[in-house]
This record gives sequence, C-alpha cells and structure tokens, in this order.
Amino acid sequence: FLMNVPLSFAVGLSCLIWLLFGGVDIPLVVLAHRFVRGLDSFPLLAVPFFMLAGQFMSHGGIARRLIAFAESLVGFMKGGLAHINIMASMFFAGMTGSAVSDTTAIGSILIPAMIKTGYQKDFTVAVTAMSSVIGVIIPPSIVVVIYAIVAEVSIGDLLLAGIIPGILVGIAQMVTVTIYAHKRGYRSATAFSIRHVVTSFRKAFLSLITVIIVVGGIYAGIFTATEASIIAAVYSFLLSTIVYRELSWKEIYHIFVNTAMVCSLGLFLYGTTNIFGWIVATQQIPQMIFDFVIAITTNKVLILLVIIAVLIAVGTVLESVAAILILVPILAPIGDRIGLDPIHFGMVVVLAIAIGLATPPVGVCIFVACGLAEAQVSSVIKALVPFVVASTLVLILIAFIPDLSLLIPRMMR
Repeated sequence: FLMNVPLSFAVGLSCLIWLLFGGVDIPLVVLAHRFVRGLDSFPLLAVPFFMLAGQFMSHGGIARRLIAFAESLVGFMKGGLAHINIMASMFFAGMTGSAVSDTTAIGSILIPAMIKTGYQKDFTVAVTAMSSVIGVIIPPSIVVVIYAIVAEVSIGDLLLAGIIPGILVGIAQMVTVTIYAHKRGYRSATAFSIRHVVTSFRKAFLSLITVIIVVGGIYAGIFTATEASIIAAVYSFLLSTIVYRELSWKEIYHIFVNTAMVCSLGLFLYGTTNIFGWIVATQQIPQMIFDFVIAITTNKVLILLVIIAVLIAVGTVLESVAAILILVPILAPIGDRIGLDPIHFGMVVVLAIAIGLATPPVGVCIFVACGLAEAQVSSVIKALVPFVVASTLVLILIAFIPDLSLLIPRMMR
C-alpha cells in the first residue's frame, strides 16, 4: 500500500507470499477458491444495488427536495446554511448509505451557496465533509452491510443500531456549528414558517419514505436486506424518472456505468480480503493479539480505547470498506472475548472508521468537498478539528453506553 500498489492487489499478493514462503503446506488453488467463495454471497448483492440507488438519488432531484425540507426545519437558526447541510445529510443518509454520494449530492448544491453567502471556505468544506460521514451510520448503510457479512451478525439489527448514534453525531455537529456561528457572525438562512415546513415536507415525502420502506420491510419480514437494496434502487429510479422527470437516458446510462466501475473495484478487494480473513482465522491471529493485549492489561476500558484509537488511525489512511474488510476478522473476535455485544461492537467499529472518512491524509469525503469548493486540504484542517472532536466524543459515548446502539434493535425484537 505504501508503495502505491492498489490495495486489492497488495492484500492478494501478501496472501500469495505467505502461502509460498510462510512454511505452510497449503496449495495455491486456495487463493482462487477463497476469492470466489467470498464473492459467492447473496447478502453481498446489497452493496451494488444500494450504490445504484444512491446514484439515482444524487442525480434525480431528490437531494434538492431534501435540502428544501431541511431548510424549513433548521434554516432559521444562526449559521442556517450549515445546519441545513447537516440536516440534509441526515435525511440523505437514510436513503443512500454512502458518505461519498452524500458529499457529492449535498455539497454540489450547498457549498457554492454557503461560499456565496459569506461562509469561509474552510468552515464550508469542514461541515460538508463531516456531515457526510453520517451516511455510513444511519440506515441503510453499505459499510454496515459489509461489516455484518464479514462479522456474521444480523444485518437488520446492525442497521437499526445506527439510528441513535447517527442522530447523536448530527446533533453534536450542529452544536459545533452553533458555536462557530456565534463566533464568526453567521446569520440564519430563512425565517421559520409552519406553511413552509408543510409545503417542503409534501414535496420531499416520496423521498423520505425510502428509509421506511427499506428498514421497515426488512424488520417486517417482507424482504431481506438484499431484496431491500433492489427495491430501493428500483424505487429511486422510478422516482427520478417518472415522478420527478429529472434524469435523461444519457444520465441513466452513465449512472449504471459508474456504479459498475466503483463496485468492481470494491468487490475485487472483498475477494482478496476474504483470503486474508481466512488466513487470519486459520492461523489464530486474533487469539495471538488478544493474548498479547491481555499480557499488558486486563482492563476492558483500556482495551476498548486502544481498539478505538487503532480504528480511527486506520480510517485516516484506508477507505472505509477496505478498513472493515481487513480489520474486522482480527478485531471482532477480540471484542467477543472481552464480552462486548457483537451488534454494539459493530457500531463502534463503523462509527470510528466513519470519522476517518473526513480526516486527512486519505479521507475521501474531505477530498471531494475540497474539490467542490476549489480549496486545499491543508487549509481546512484547523476548521475540521472541532467537528472531529465532537464526533469522537459521540463515539466514546456510544462505546461505553451500549444501550444507545442496542435500544432500537432490542425494541424491534
């Protein structure tokens, strides 16, 4: 990875080298076998279809309607456009499950508007990038689906576990915006009006019910998570083309092509990391790491803090899916050994890695936001820090108060 070898190839070559020179008598055909077996997964089909749904929502007029509804709710607050940015991201997160789609769809509309209104670029980029990470926390979430598959936990439970943490992250970021607004004199965007709320809600209603269809359908037993992703893709396609009529056939073609290209890269990485995960499991590497940690400390709190620190650090240099695929086979057994609920631990892992999505040097959301604002990453780091701190405090809260993530899954059971 440090030598700029594509990560999927770096993982696969590392596994090949271990099989050749690791002193094990394992035939090389196991590479192909584990690669294909990893991809031969019905739940994994949810990933490309949620990505496709996110693309339709990003380009089909859905984002604009969500922003208008968010404006009617929080636009009256000081720093109104920034609050709208966060609220719209929370709505959008409940439909696409992708932080990058959130950054692109919301940022392409609000970043120019915020800069034109007088918001500094560093603050504009910071709030857009950090609010986008809510996209991998609030259900549906592509990262959560992949974690659930790798860790072999309930996809439905883990999706529901992200509702309260996602809302708390949004609230923490809005508190940060309020502090900035008082300090820098940012004004409200619009006056509050019940009529405006009702009107904008009516226009956004068909978009907002997507999350009810997806999560509600899964828990009502109407369809599986994979089938929910297909329904979300079909629903968003019909909404964008027939109801809103904002997608041309040329745009639809490009959406399918881009989704296929992005998914091919991600799924190839999933195949090679499945080989990696098999080696980790068969060689009992999690047990070795656990024994090493226990030799240093048996304090559950310290072990959990170390895991969180590792996850945030790795999240700054690896894309979220890659971090999940590489770290979960190692860390999930450790979380189980120290007595953490697997759903709770999964949400801690997802939230920690999500923070890294907006954190340099490789945080993809910060680069997308900087590109939209025509700003340098180095110029926004100072403004980014308070948002990272606020989100990290929520992460620690989630880590040590399990009921915050487990309450809704338990109620639904």
